[in-house]
Amino acid sequence: MCRWLYRQRAGDSAILGVELADESIRLADLPAARRRTIVVLGNEGSGIPAEALELLDSAVEIPMLGSGHSLNVAVAASLVLYKAAGLM
Repeated sequence: MCRWLYRQRAGDSAILGVELADESIRLADLPAARRRTIVVLGNEGSGIPAEALELLDSAVEIPMLGSGHSLNVAVAASLVLYKAAGLM
């Protein structure tokens, strides 16, 4: 996966990860994508692998209320893609 991400980045694609990180931006603050964007999602348990995190241009987090720590990956993808497409 990392080699593929590296090639996409070299081809001028933006790499956006959905991950809780110190530099993550909130979903509400994510601007609409202005160029081809690859969205990377990790599994619900361990997230995006460390070697892939190094290739991200930015990370976005989805704030949640309550006791849950993660969303189903399909739900998270839907929210981020909808926002990145400029539809919310």
